[in-house]
Amino acid sequence: MIEGHPSVPIASNGATVSNTQQEIKFSTKKDEAEVSYSLTELNKTFTSLMTKVRRAFDKKVASDPELLIDLTRWIETYMNWTDKLTNASLNETFNTIHPYYDFIDCCLIVDLSEEFLNGVTFGDGEKLNIVSELQNHKRNADTFRSSSKTALILACERAHEDVVHSLLSAGANANIQDNKGWTAPMLAGERGHENIVHSLLCAGANVNIQDNKGRTALIFAYESNAVMIASYYGNYEVVELLISKGVDYKYQRKDGMNAFMFACQNGHTRIIELLMKKQVDPNEQVDPNIQKKNGWNALMLACKNGHTQIVKLLLKEQVDPNVQQNKWEADPTIKSNKGNTALKFAKTIEISILLNSYIREHNREQQDDTSSEYSHTTGYNTAPSDTCSVRSVPSSLSLDSFSDISSDECDV
Repeated sequence: MIEGHPSVPIASNGATVSNTQQEIKFSTKKDEAEVSYSLTELNKTFTSLMTKVRRAFDKKVASDPELLIDLTRWIETYMNWTDKLTNASLNETFNTIHPYYDFIDCCLIVDLSEEFLNGVTFGDGEKLNIVSELQNHKRNADTFRSSSKTALILACERAHEDVVHSLLSAGANANIQDNKGWTAPMLAGERGHENIVHSLLCAGANVNIQDNKGRTALIFAYESNAVMIASYYGNYEVVELLISKGVDYKYQRKDGMNAFMFACQNGHTRIIELLMKKQVDPNEQVDPNIQKKNGWNALMLACKNGHTQIVKLLLKEQVDPNVQQNKWEADPTIKSNKGNTALKFAKTIEISILLNSYIREHNREQQDDTSSEYSHTTGYNTAPSDTCSVRSVPSSLSLDSFSDISSDECDV
């Protein structure tokens, strides 16, 4: 992890949660490494065993084609299916059942092998019994699933969708946290694993868990929340899903940064359009002119990073008759704390031309800056409904990884 990145936790202590929202801590780095190793080894072992299982069935069906009929009928009975595998080939049969097992929940494969592969051996001297090895693996997987509180966290981190599903089905706590207070939805959301985020939310993951300072568990990383993390990475589907679940998409962290600014900074047009969509109540839209504490806003970030299409989008006049004219239109004359407008940060000639043309067309060059509601003396403003979320930023906090925002901004 990189210091200053929106996904780096701000607090080192874990969150205080109720008994039903059990906290999980690794005692040492060694414990974390051992659990991670266990998950990797289980995956490797099962993959190897499945290769042996497929080879055994290939040989058996080749020597006795009628066995395929028995196999498909057995699976249909086991899964309570009707004619789902009629006339299916061996490959089609295994492709059909693939979603119903994984290297943690392998009951189907173990039971199938006990029925059809008894006595099959492999390895040097054919000394290893495939059924015994599968049973052994199942015991190890069951032990890991029941005893390791970190299995869900690791599965989310590594995008093992099947494992996440089986762990949640087995009653894994969707609100479990690691020693830094990270939850499974945080990890999955940061990495753009939409299906995993959806599974966690459906399993009751609480996006409003609070720590001992009253902060929600999804507000972390210098006070970033899950929507901000997903916006930073450009994970549109995750952003959309989190918003549908009520995660605050207008939230500003300590320095004034919000999801909209991250999307503009990193060039994620679809997320910007989602956050500025006209279909919602005008009061619920994101104001593109909201500034950070140093006076920077979304337009400045887009200009500095050379995102021409986003600059065009931000300058585009809204035509919704229910929205007051220019209210949700980016204002290129807003100044940072250093007295600079977006034009100062234009990375390309095209962006400079866009800004100058806009200013001329709207007679903005005649505007008295002191009359603007976005005062460059404070360098920080919020939409009325967001005022309560503003917090002070400690001057000692470093954001080294945001050189394009932090270090450069401070000098201009």
